[in-house]
Amino acid sequence: MVSKYPQAASPLFAGTPEAIASSGAAAPASPLRAEFTRRGVLAAGAALALGAGAARARSADLAPVDVIVLGAGISGLHAARMLQKEGLTVSVLEGSARVGGRCWSGTDVPGRPEFGAGTVGAGYGRVRANAAELNVDLVPPPPGSRDIVVKADAGFSVYGRPVAALPWADSPLNLLAPQEHKMAPSTLLSHYLAHDAGLDNLTDWLTPEFAWLDKLSLREYFSSLGASREALRLMEAQAPAANLDEANALHFVRRTVYYGWEARAGRAHRVKGGTSALTDAMAASLRQPVQLNRFVRSIRADAKSVEVLCADGTRHRARSAISTIPFAVLKSLRVDGAVPAAQRAGWSALRSTAVVQVYMTVESPFWERDGALADMWSDSPLSRVYHLPSATDPCGILCGWISGDAVKALPSTDPAAIGRWTVAELARMRPASTGQVSVTHVHDWRAQPGELGHMASYQPGDIGRYAQALQQPVGALHFAGDHLGRVHVGLEAACEAGEHAAMAVMDRLL
Repeated sequence: MVSKYPQAASPLFAGTPEAIASSGAAAPASPLRAEFTRRGVLAAGAALALGAGAARARSADLAPVDVIVLGAGISGLHAARMLQKEGLTVSVLEGSARVGGRCWSGTDVPGRPEFGAGTVGAGYGRVRANAAELNVDLVPPPPGSRDIVVKADAGFSVYGRPVAALPWADSPLNLLAPQEHKMAPSTLLSHYLAHDAGLDNLTDWLTPEFAWLDKLSLREYFSSLGASREALRLMEAQAPAANLDEANALHFVRRTVYYGWEARAGRAHRVKGGTSALTDAMAASLRQPVQLNRFVRSIRADAKSVEVLCADGTRHRARSAISTIPFAVLKSLRVDGAVPAAQRAGWSALRSTAVVQVYMTVESPFWERDGALADMWSDSPLSRVYHLPSATDPCGILCGWISGDAVKALPSTDPAAIGRWTVAELARMRPASTGQVSVTHVHDWRAQPGELGHMASYQPGDIGRYAQALQQPVGALHFAGDHLGRVHVGLEAACEAGEHAAMAVMDRLL
């Protein structure tokens, strides 16, 4: 990958010019700087001098405002802070009882795990600028931390057999092709995703040159690279979407290219006290407190105004609005306005992956008795078990991970039943864990009304069909969220998209 980015707009985003700056190998700043008329260029992640406020909603705050922001995740909060800086009155409506969206720190769960976003990359310029302005400290990750990846030397359970200490390369259960035989199952997906598909710049995925990759599922793409049938079977357990057939190859190759850029940009950090500490501070900096428990039922948008009706019967009006509501939720809401058919279709096409996380405390290091490491990978529905550090638990904690189509194997949506199933499944694969683990929390992203899943992804062919349409405003209603990031992924993509929407609103109103 090269480190220079073209000073031109992507063909898919005509009318939204982007100046892609140089990203030196250790540069912590974002590579994206977006333009808007009358104001020149706003630096990505610029310091925002804002007043203080509280995060509790007031039901009386129903007077018309300049801008309504739907959703108090980091994307909506970043946009609201920018708009407030420019003197606009902003009302942030949040459907749940908390701010942060998928920035969610389990502060009341042993080990204080991050349910969602946990890492602040070196290139997260906007995220870092918010933290610096609000005096929220960023610290190095604690020893043993990892970002949802199992090490190659983890314990492995395949074909229903218990975890064994025998190295994978020597296991009779290793049925991979000769060229793959030495690859651990947990590394197959990253190996094939890292194949050089020709994306040199972070915005290449939006150009017609890569339409061929957009049309392929991950199964088709990996097969074209020579992946064996057994490798595909093992990678299915680790599929980043519902399954390999629904996963858009271009979408996930693009993310892999981005992670490579991030790895070269410098050291990643975490938010001291948990990622929620940052979004809490962002919410507290708003002059008008975030209105919690304002779940949106309908939106009406025309060229001059937006009206939002919430489930509690309150009605909110503004000259413009920014929706960060995930499309998995938005597609079921009533949205009245001149919404193009392709845009509505895109709301349904972009899928949010089902993810269930089961957190467990550990009585003793049972992995020392079965001879394998605490981290585990399997081809069962409980495809990964992460061993995470804990400041209060000497043995650390475990996080069981069930995602995609594998959630269909769960006995029910009841957290207690899911917890019992997880403990039993772990004991089946690791008998030494019997009686050694206790479930402390089940976090089911499907059960969050404002999310209905975890990260969103495109299906084969849908980038070309819908990426441009999904970026377009509907009258005075604009859209943001990490699912609309064009350069970055993760937290920075959320802020990037929020910034684009905020600047479009400012261009409209000021």
